[in-house]
Amino acid sequence: MKLKYVSMIMLGLVLFNMVISSSYAREKTLDELEAEAKANREAYNKAKSEKELTEAERDKATAQKNQVESEISSIEKQMEDIAVQVDNIQKEIDKKDEQMKDIMSFVQVTNGDSNYLEYIFGATDFTDFIYRISVAEQLGDYNEELIEDYNEDVKKLDKKNAELNTKQEELNKKQSELTVLEAKLNKEIETLQSGMVSKDQAYKTQIKLIQSMKDRGCDGDDTVTSCQSKGGSLVSVNGTYMPISKGYVTSDYGYRSYGGGEFHTGIDFSRSVAGDAVYPIADGEVILLDYNKSCGNHIVYVKHNINGHSYVTSYWHLSSWSVRVGQKVSYSTRIGSMAGRNTGDACSGGIHVHLNLFDNANNQWENRVARGGNPNSGRINPRTVVPQTPKKGGYFSHR
Repeated sequence: MKLKYVSMIMLGLVLFNMVISSSYAREKTLDELEAEAKANREAYNKAKSEKELTEAERDKATAQKNQVESEISSIEKQMEDIAVQVDNIQKEIDKKDEQMKDIMSFVQVTNGDSNYLEYIFGATDFTDFIYRISVAEQLGDYNEELIEDYNEDVKKLDKKNAELNTKQEELNKKQSELTVLEAKLNKEIETLQSGMVSKDQAYKTQIKLIQSMKDRGCDGDDTVTSCQSKGGSLVSVNGTYMPISKGYVTSDYGYRSYGGGEFHTGIDFSRSVAGDAVYPIADGEVILLDYNKSCGNHIVYVKHNINGHSYVTSYWHLSSWSVRVGQKVSYSTRIGSMAGRNTGDACSGGIHVHLNLFDNANNQWENRVARGGNPNSGRINPRTVVPQTPKKGGYFSHR
């Protein structure tokens, strides 16, 4: 009973995986592609409108920040002027004190300074005597008034300086808030711009594919695969190409109907001529060369940026490499040659190149391999980026 129960669970898991795989791999019809293209265009226009509004808000915040910076600069200049004025007042006080220090010694009546009496009684006559008393008193009063005036000016300047300090603190706070707002709006603009580019690229790619399908007389319920039979392979889309110049698709991605129904992890492109050139499906960089004589023979891994998304492709069953790790390659760069029969490669039943595709968003493939992980795990359907690939058994005469 336990064995039967386990078998039923395993069967259920297999069926579940088949359903999931089928759902994931389901191709969109021409009508669905047109609807998706329309949605992408609408999303692009919406993002563009939001970006323009955000840019206007950002520009307003920037102008306010510039105005605040100008006011802060003005306040700093006023505070510098006040400091100079206070310093000049203090110098005047010191100068006046220096000029009158001899005379001031005669007006210290309260402390009984004898110099005061000497100055008074040094008069030559009574008139001079009265004059000296008057001069001493007036100079004393004048000096006190002058110092009081100076001190009052200093107090006013100190008060103004304190007010300017308070205003500067408020402006510094406002400047900081506007700087944060400006950075936030710039980030939003960057995100909107990225979304616009993504939607615009997706739209242009879809329009190119839609037009290519319509040129072949495909109907609204036709998929890319069903459309192939009405006019051969479709033109290049996504900036991607076939890995060989011409040939057949001999095995597709997904579960096979033969050989025990194993899951085929890529797409096989075949020709009967060994030594034919193999090319990358798009521009990129060679990031790994591997050799496995028993399964895969010479293998090349290439990193791509396709419509703003990072992918890695691998090309199996090559007889040799024509590139090196780190080399920048274009879709027309020969990266290797298809191996002939009887090479000892148990995974190859004939002359062909096996194409794998990996999602490398956020460098997930590269990070996994850098940690010593399996470079061949996580393979996805190559039609994701090469949807113009003919259906199984289909022939193509150009890349």
